[in-house]
Formats: sequence, C-alpha cells, structure tokens
Amino acid sequence: MSMPAHGKPVPGAAEWLRRARRNLRIARSVLEDAFFDAAAFHAQQAAEMALKALQIHRTGTFMKVHDVKQLATNLSAPAAVVQLSALLSPAYTGTRYPDAGGRITRRDAVDAIDAARRTVRWVESEMP
Repeated sequence: MSMPAHGKPVPGAAEWLRRARRNLRIARSVLEDAFFDAAAFHAQQAAEMALKALQIHRTGTFMKVHDVKQLATNLSAPAAVVQLSALLSPAYTGTRYPDAGGRITRRDAVDAIDAARRTVRWVESEMP
C-alpha cells in the first residue's frame, strides 16, 4: 500500500484492478437478467477502477473523480480508450439518478460493457 498526501493508505493497484474485473463480471451478470441500468453502472465502475489502478501503479495515488474520460485523458491513454471512456462517463450519474439520464437500453448496456472490457484490457497491458 502507498501513502498519499492525506495520510490514509491507498490499496495497491492490483486490488483496484481486481475490483475492476469484478465489476465487469457483475455487469455481464446483471445484463443477463435485463437490469440494463445496473449493467451500465457496473461497466462504468469497472473502467473507473481500472484507470485508477493504473494511476496508483504509476503515481501511488489517484484522482477522486468519477469522470472516466478525465481519468483516461490524465493517463495519456490512446485516443480509442479516451473515446470509450467518453461513452462510459455519463453512466455514472445517468444510471444512479432517474432524472439525470434517459432509459438505458440493452444496446446501451452492451456497448458500455464492451467499452469497459476494452478499457480494462488496455490497463492490463500497461501494468506489468
């Protein structure tokens, strides 16, 4: 564990990546039960945790934001990963607050899961 400026230990990058993979599995599972908003939310969480894992791996700390595109940009991710992240960022609020986003369709959830899967894979390729 590393120690950021606020003095609380930060779980290691491997734990963040493990949780990212777990959220991706949860997203796939709830998709099968037709909980499309939950699938999109967990996909966003998977990408967010994976990108934070990479930040921790590189710097020992992470940004306390939920904007996946901002996280990817801060990590100088390839343009394709930044684009995937832009797709995922609205899922954080849009799936949690009924008045913040529209109805999440199966296609939306499938696209979110694919974007998260590809983001997690990129992070895995960046962490030896």
